[in-house]
Formats: sequence, structure tokens, C-alpha cells
Amino acid sequence: MLSTIQELYPVPAEIEKLRMFLGEWHGEGVLETAGAVMKVAGEWWFRAAAGGWGVGVSMQSVIEGMGDYALDSLFGFDTETGTLHVYSLTNMAETHDHTAFWSNERTLHGSYDGLKEGKAFRENFTIRLTSPGEMTLEYVETLDGRLDSTMTIRLTKQSR
Repeated sequence: MLSTIQELYPVPAEIEKLRMFLGEWHGEGVLETAGAVMKVAGEWWFRAAAGGWGVGVSMQSVIEGMGDYALDSLFGFDTETGTLHVYSLTNMAETHDHTAFWSNERTLHGSYDGLKEGKAFRENFTIRLTSPGEMTLEYVETLDGRLDSTMTIRLTKQSR
């Protein structure tokens, strides 16, 4: 008798931990860039992906003075390299493949190195579950080694 796919490929612990993010969340925070501080507010929908082997998130928000901001990300684990990846696409012409790691049971860190406007670009993020119904997202971006922007958002889980 053949083994099932679930028996052959059990979901790794790094992905199991992501299940705490599943659900609908409302977020509010600030984006700081070029000396300006702008409010950010929106909705995040975290769902299981690829039969439980990943987590997808869609975000729709508004950045004060800039308009609608949209992001879709897919979290997955590469068993060959032991690396957690977060692939993100935004309506600001960004496509980033972040590598990520858990620093503890409730905190995920990630980073992406690439180019922006032809200059060295780095994005670091931290997602911290502060309680079962609350998390924080923190982004820090540098361009040519200098701070370019920060974004801090507090999300609360929405009950249905």
C-alpha cells in the first residue's frame, strides 16, 4: 500500500506555528518616511495555503495622503534548505522573497536584500503575537545603508 501525501510530507513545525495568525485582523498604525508620519489602517486576512503547507495573507489598507495599499504574501518552508520564506507582492511595484526565522514561539523575523531605485535596499520585519487576539507588525527599510522608512501596525483579531 502506498503512503499518503500527508504521511510522506508532514507539515513542518515552522509552518504549524504560523497557524496562530489565521483569521481576519484589523490593523492601525503609522508609516514614517522622508520626515512625514502617515496613518495606516486596513484589513488582513490570513488563511491556510497549499493544503496546510503554508499560509497566505491578503492585506488591503489606506495610507494617509497616499491612498490604497495592497499586499499579498505567501509563507512557506523549504525542507531542503530548512528555510522559511515569505514571498510578497504589493501595488507599489515590490516583489520580495524574504527569508524568515522564529526567535521564540510568538515572534517571527524576516529580511529581504535587493535593489530599489538602483541602490542597495534592505527590508526587515518582525511579526509578534502579543496575545491570542493581538499582534504587531514592524517594518524597517534602509536604502544605501540609510534609514528610508519604518512602519508599525497593531492588529486585533476580528470575531465573527
